[in-house]
Amino acid sequence: WNHMRLSIPQLINLGLSGFAFAGDDIGGFNGSPTPELLTRWMELGAFNPIYRNHGVKGSRNREPWVDGPEHEAIRRRYIEARYRLLPYIYTSIEESTRTGIPLMRPMFLEFPEDLSFETTEDEFMFGSRLLVAPKVSDFAQSYEVKLPAGLWYDFWTGQPVKGQIQTVDPPLDTLPVYVRGGTILPQQPVIENTSEVPRGPLEISVYPGPNCQGSLYQDDGNTLAYTRGEFLRVQFVCDPRPDSLRVNFSTT
Repeated sequence: WNHMRLSIPQLINLGLSGFAFAGDDIGGFNGSPTPELLTRWMELGAFNPIYRNHGVKGSRNREPWVDGPEHEAIRRRYIEARYRLLPYIYTSIEESTRTGIPLMRPMFLEFPEDLSFETTEDEFMFGSRLLVAPKVSDFAQSYEVKLPAGLWYDFWTGQPVKGQIQTVDPPLDTLPVYVRGGTILPQQPVIENTSEVPRGPLEISVYPGPNCQGSLYQDDGNTLAYTRGEFLRVQFVCDPRPDSLRVNFSTT
C-alpha cells in the first residue's frame, strides 16, 4: 500500500521535471499484491499517464481475472473507463507536448491561489478537469478529500458535489474522481485496443459552470502526418440560454 501511495508524488515529480509520459508498475514491481491492493491500484492506474500492470518474475499472477469474478468485474470497469477517456487523455498529452504542463498534475499547479494545496500528495489533477483522490492506505477507513473552491461533480454519477471537504470511505469498486464545473468532457465508445476504431459517436458530457468549455485533439495516432498539419482540433464552448444550454463547436 505504501508503494502505491509513494507512486503518486513520484509520477507528479517526473511530470514537473519534463517526463510527462510516465507510469508505475501497477501492483508494485517486487512482492505479490493482495487482491484488494491490486484492484485499488488498477483503479488508480487508469488515471496515470501510462497504464501498465507489471511485476518481477516469480511474483504472483496479476492479470485482471486472477482473483475471481468480483475483482475482475471492477478491474474491467476501470480498464474500460480508461479506453473511454482516451480522447481526453490524448488531447491532454498533446497539450503537454506544446506547453510542458503534465497530464498528471499536483494540486498546487492547477490551483496556485490556494496555499493549502502546497503539501497535498494523495490527490491530484488528471489534466485540467479531473480530480482524483484514491484510497492509499489499508488502515484508514475514511479520509478527507478537499475540493478547490467552485463547482464540482461526481465523475461516476454526474451529480453535483456539495461542500468543499468530502469525507469518503470508498468501497472496493469506487475510486473518488471529481469533474470541475465548467467542463466539456469528450469520451468515446469502449474499444479493445488503441489500434481499433471506435464504433459509435463521440460522447460530449457537459458539466455546467463558469467559463464552460472543452477541447479535442485528434490525428491518425500512428504517423508523423500531424507535423504536416494533418490533425483536427475542436473547441467546445457553452452558450447558456434561459431554458436550455447550447454547445458551440469550432475547429482550428
